[in-house]
Order: sequence, then structure tokens, then C-alpha cells
Amino acid sequence: MFDPNDIQDLQYSTEKQVVDRKSARIAAKDFAIPVVAMANADGGYLVVGIEDDGTITGIDEHEKNVNELLRVPFDYCVPSVMVENKTIEACDTNGRVNHVLVMHILPSAQVIANQADEVFMRVGDKSKKLNFEQRLQLVYAKGVKYFENQPVASASISDIDMPFVDQYIRKIGYTKGNAEFYLRHNNDFIITVDGEDKVSGA
Repeated sequence: MFDPNDIQDLQYSTEKQVVDRKSARIAAKDFAIPVVAMANADGGYLVVGIEDDGTITGIDEHEKNVNELLRVPFDYCVPSVMVENKTIEACDTNGRVNHVLVMHILPSAQVIANQADEVFMRVGDKSKKLNFEQRLQLVYAKGVKYFENQPVASASISDIDMPFVDQYIRKIGYTKGNAEFYLRHNNDFIITVDGEDKVSGA
């Protein structure tokens, strides 16, 4: 069982869905990719100051860049990502007392993108860039949008069987208006897209 407080686990645990090691020299825009990917998946731990092979190089000599990395979840992610940070003392490869940063990325209920509006998902030990369809599926999976609420292609209000809707509203006892009024004011059956009335999938 992975223990984020155990320096040996941080060093030698196999990089996987919830663990990734990064050098303290990594550029902030590159660091944003695993942050976004983990937030869009189940969360995880990014360990800064330990190389891929487990060598501890630490963060103490890279204060300026580490401060930039600490800003990544807020300044390089849209919307911001919730994180919990802590530093752990460790002996680096030169035998000196140093520190590593452990950034706990919390899973997001929203779809997170980087500054370039790219969306990534953590899959195994990789951060996979999502294409348009995969991104849309993630939006639906997180409940940010529902497929049923999207406009039906090429459908307009003239395609609706208004006498049938009129029968329906009489049956449910709706008295605030006619069939078109009901559709426009209940459950967003009719939505306006680029100035045109469209039928939603609801």
C-alpha cells in the first residue's frame, strides 16, 4: 500500500495512476499536464524533487521554480485545482539534508484544462491528451452537461407535434399557457442557439 509520508515509497513506488515523480527543474507549463490529468481522473500524488529513477535531487536549490510549480494548480489550470501540499525532509544524492514536495491532487467534479485549453486524463502512468469526443464524454461523465440537454441537430420548433403537446398539457392540468408557452418555459425544451430556436434532447 502506497504511503505518501514514506520517503522510500515516494522514491521507489512504481509510477502509476496515482503517483508521479518530477524534477524540481520541470517547467510550470509541463507540470500543469499531470496536475490536470490527475484532477480529471481520481486524483493522485505528484512528488517534486525525486527523479524518475528514484534519485533524490530535492527542491532546496530550486526555490524560484518550486514557487512557480506551487502556483500551477491555480494559475495554469482552468478552473483551479484543489491541492494539499507538504514538504518532507530527505537526504539527497549528494548526502545533504534536502526536501521533497508532495503535492496531493484532489479529483475534480469539473473538467480541468490547461492554459492552452487542452484536457488530459491520467491513464495508468501516462497523462493522455483527450480529443474532442473524449473530452465531451468526460464532460458528460462528470455531470457538467447532460447529453439530453444538447440541441438536436437540425431540429426546430416547427418539428414538434404541437397538438400532441397540447393534449399532454391538458392531461397534466397545465393552465399557464399554450403548448408553445409550455415548451419554452419548462425544462428548456426549446433553447436559443445563435439567435435560432432549437429543440433540446430533454
